[in-house]
Amino acid sequence: MKSLKRRKFLGLLLGSPIVIASGCGDGGGSQFFQTPKPDLVLEGDENQLASIVRNQYSRLFDLAKNPGTTLRIGISNGRGLEVLAFSFADSGAANYRHLRVVRESTGEAVNLLWNWKGLLPSIMFTDDRGNILRAKNGQVLEIGFADVGGSKGRQALKWIETGVKVAAIAFAIWLGAGIARAVLGAIGFLAFNAMLLGLLTAALGATLPAIKWVLQNITLEDVERFFSQLVNEIIRLFSEISSMLSQHQ
Repeated sequence: MKSLKRRKFLGLLLGSPIVIASGCGDGGGSQFFQTPKPDLVLEGDENQLASIVRNQYSRLFDLAKNPGTTLRIGISNGRGLEVLAFSFADSGAANYRHLRVVRESTGEAVNLLWNWKGLLPSIMFTDDRGNILRAKNGQVLEIGFADVGGSKGRQALKWIETGVKVAAIAFAIWLGAGIARAVLGAIGFLAFNAMLLGLLTAALGATLPAIKWVLQNITLEDVERFFSQLVNEIIRLFSEISSMLSQHQ
């Protein structure tokens, strides 16, 4: 990234572990309990990952239309496979349909909410009461489109690309070291498009500026076209994300 301001901003974020308040569990189950296999596993190189995520539109669309259902996504953390559970909620952290992600290995949960930062939308990670998460240094975990090169006048598919990059950065911070950069790109791809599908399938009475902006600039057809891109276009996006993250990890 050419902007010094953006380099410093992202460097600060990616260098800071996140403080996440997690509730107490019930003490855990039997040591003989076998965790179900994930519904989807993100693995392989950028080419393989691009082919995997490109085929998930229908699955994410069904998830967005049915709050309470779950899509369990397996990822490698360098020590083995762990699972991120995607689901949607219409209340709790926010009163619009939003994506909630649970890291099953720790029980930690984050809600991906829309906000407004400067002149463009942003994504923030919150707890289940809508309180934004912070890094140990106090940095708010909110990343704006402008922080990764977003600018006015872009077309819908370019805006979606920008959102994928924003989501990938946020997950890099939350998940920490051990997750391959290409996998982070794939997670960002699925998460941001899921956020869009959640809004576009149930955005009745939306009043937040960021949500209004999304509804004015991106349609369901745009999201579907984004998934229908050539694999090479998605590989290019993942390569850009990997390059961006490599400068700050």
